[in-house]
Amino acid sequence: MKQILHFVIFLFTTVILGQVPLDRVVPQIVGKYDFTAIGNTLNVSANPNPCELLPQSSATLNLQPNEVFYQAHMYWSASGPADDVVSINGNTVVAQRTYSINNNFGLYNTHYADVTNLVAAIGNGVYTFSDYLGTIPCGNSTNYGGWMIYIIYGEPTLPQNQISIFEGFDYVSGSNPNLDITLTGIDVATDDLAKIGFLAWEGDASLAVQETLTINGILIDNPPLNPGDNAFNGTNSYTNSSTLWNMDLDVYDLQGIVQPGDTQIDIQLTSGQDLVLVNNIITSVNSEIPDAACTIDDLDVVCDNGQNLFIDYTVYNLPSTSPLSAGTRVDFYWQNIGGGPLNYLDTVFTVNDIPIGGQESGNTILSIVGTPPQFDLVMIVDPANSILEIDETNNEDRLFIDTTQPFSLGVDIESCAGLTVTIDTGVSSPNFTWQWYKDGNIIPGATNPFITVGLSGIYTVEGFEGPCFITDDIEVTFNLPPDAFPPADLFLCDDGATAGRFDLTQNDDDLLGPQDPAIYVVKYYETLQDAQDDTNEILVPTGYFISQPSPQNIYARVESPEGCFAIEQFKIFFTRVQAGQPEGIEVCDNDGDGFTAIDLPLTFDAEVLDGQPAADYLITYHNDAVEASTGANALPVPYNVPVPGETIYARLVNFDDLNCFDLVEIPIVVIPPPVPGIIDPYVICDTDNDGFADFDLSELVVDLQGGNGDLQITFHGTLLDAQNGVLPLINPYPNDDPYNDSVWARVESALTGCYTAVEVFLEVRDYPIATQPQEPLRLCDDALADGFTVFDLTVVEPEVLGTLDPLEYDIYYYELESDAIAAGDVALTAPDFSLAIANPGAYQNTTNPQTIYILVVGNASSTSPNNGTAGCYDIVTLELIVDPLPDDLGPFELYLCDDEASG
Repeated sequence: MKQILHFVIFLFTTVILGQVPLDRVVPQIVGKYDFTAIGNTLNVSANPNPCELLPQSSATLNLQPNEVFYQAHMYWSASGPADDVVSINGNTVVAQRTYSINNNFGLYNTHYADVTNLVAAIGNGVYTFSDYLGTIPCGNSTNYGGWMIYIIYGEPTLPQNQISIFEGFDYVSGSNPNLDITLTGIDVATDDLAKIGFLAWEGDASLAVQETLTINGILIDNPPLNPGDNAFNGTNSYTNSSTLWNMDLDVYDLQGIVQPGDTQIDIQLTSGQDLVLVNNIITSVNSEIPDAACTIDDLDVVCDNGQNLFIDYTVYNLPSTSPLSAGTRVDFYWQNIGGGPLNYLDTVFTVNDIPIGGQESGNTILSIVGTPPQFDLVMIVDPANSILEIDETNNEDRLFIDTTQPFSLGVDIESCAGLTVTIDTGVSSPNFTWQWYKDGNIIPGATNPFITVGLSGIYTVEGFEGPCFITDDIEVTFNLPPDAFPPADLFLCDDGATAGRFDLTQNDDDLLGPQDPAIYVVKYYETLQDAQDDTNEILVPTGYFISQPSPQNIYARVESPEGCFAIEQFKIFFTRVQAGQPEGIEVCDNDGDGFTAIDLPLTFDAEVLDGQPAADYLITYHNDAVEASTGANALPVPYNVPVPGETIYARLVNFDDLNCFDLVEIPIVVIPPPVPGIIDPYVICDTDNDGFADFDLSELVVDLQGGNGDLQITFHGTLLDAQNGVLPLINPYPNDDPYNDSVWARVESALTGCYTAVEVFLEVRDYPIATQPQEPLRLCDDALADGFTVFDLTVVEPEVLGTLDPLEYDIYYYELESDAIAAGDVALTAPDFSLAIANPGAYQNTTNPQTIYILVVGNASSTSPNNGTAGCYDIVTLELIVDPLPDDLGPFELYLCDDEASG
């Protein structure tokens, strides 16, 4: 099955049986053209060969860059039954002509198709012939098959050539040893570059019995490819191949063989044995012949006497190779409608040589005395065929003539005041004499075949040339135009979702004003020129889509029934108001005042504009949807957005149309600042009492977090640094103002990024300086004499306080130094003296000797100097010693003499 892939070359096929002499069937090609050929055999060897054809074969076309493809003509042939449908590169080709020979050797068929369009589409490259389904006979060694394509191409440096293709199907053989072919219609100007090509089938290199090819009596001998005794021998002289089995595709130089002035080429073939089937011959000769043609351009006028015709005509020299000589004869005849003999009227001659592709126009007056009222006027150039032409069939033209139709200026004219009209006789002859009249009065100087007028009246023309006189009149009326009143501009909003579809007829009433719409018509146009010319009217003004960038001008034409008009214009605005959608924002009320000031234009304008030019739009912001729709009460700049936030409405208005706006909602969330824990001034006791100390700020973190672990704490030297989160302080921090200083804590939520700044006061207090007792506190042992006794520890307080004011200090006594230190360390923050000796005024020692630790702590009354010493402490020691009683040496007896004898 043959499959149509791209092209189908199909025309009705003509089948011709028997020997067909070669003739020029393909139209001649004249100009700067030349030819080449491609093709290939379907055989695998010369005869005798296997009785089968190859399924396909290929050839390559390679035109040079300066060679421009023009035409292509394809032939294919084989012995046996015909197949008139084949393929080239998968494209189906159907034969337009088929020739068949059935002689004592067998049946042979050849086919032709014009493949110009197919080759134009494929261009240079490989051409593969396939799908030949015919079968070839065996047994007589004349089986063959093959194909070829002639390529006609143009090249600007070539001379003017005449290319002729002669096709048919004829042969020579042992039983038909002579074949004479005469190629006619050839015009040889010079033998420069002249050449001839042959396509023949079944020629054998092995058979050279009395085989000759002569052209104009000259034997063609072109060894080694085409020797004089075996010209048809399976060769391709385009590719210099000798293996083009059973077909010959040869081309020969005709220089010295044809002569200038030759009009035919005589070819003789002879063969004493070999069967040679001649399919076509192609020639290219430098040729110089014209191609005359003619037209009756117009019947200028039938003269008023009814006996003369005034006509315009043109003689052409169609594309050819030679000018058409001056003095070429042109005859005019009349012929009855429907046919009959040609009746001579007159003869004219061309005045100048007409160049190739040129023309010459003229006019003449023909006497038509004796003609019927209606007839065909026939014009023939070169009626005697005395000039050799490329095409002798295009020398005639004819025109129907009705002499009952007199000369006329046409129907009366109505136009509009302020305009002019041109009245034209339509007669092109420069030999007529003219005179124009208005309302019967001669118009001075109006002597042309036409006149342009601007006033109403009856205009008459008279014209003379020889025996021909014509006259007619016409009435011209100039009507007043209607009024066109100023219309309003039309507006539509472009929100990105609707097309710019306008009803232009909304302006009909404005344009017409008081004029009756039943009488006057309103039309709309895109340009002023169209409105003036009444061309390209907007056909559906009720649904017109804007076609130019907004604003677009529209031109309205108010027209009267007479065609008079007035024009007004207005603009249509398809105003873009597509607001971008800003992302909502979250902001912090970091100062805790209950609102945050936001510059709404600075924050959101760019997103609302979404790339549109800011100069074209007005943007306002509102906190109420209704007010946003009306544009009322635009919010100030900056605007205080309250905690916890609100929805803001952005209103985008195009300056071209202040009623055209778009609204977008912008959610704004205002986050309150984090709440820090309550913190007291940070107090440190100064070890050297110089007013400076190192503060471990990390000890404040827990208190500032107030139990919220998501709060991040940093410390800064100034409020601004804390607000900006920059320049955190080193830790520990040495105060730089003596005794009293402060730092700023930035308390920031890790969840929201909001913060609050808290001032933390730093206070340095002096250490009290207690006096170390000079002597231990000693007591004699009691009667138990066990080394323990009861001490009044407070007896040393005056010595310990020294110069310290006893009202400003509290004194505590501890058995253990660690307890005394621990109590002193928390005296500032969480005073706890619970481990102190409960009754220092009656304390019984626990060891002997024993060291007591005296804790001197500034109390709330100690506020000066500087910051006083409240919560600050000093520790001194007191050694308790219990002295043993003296030894008891008694009882012993004492004797005393009573010298007085008194008893």
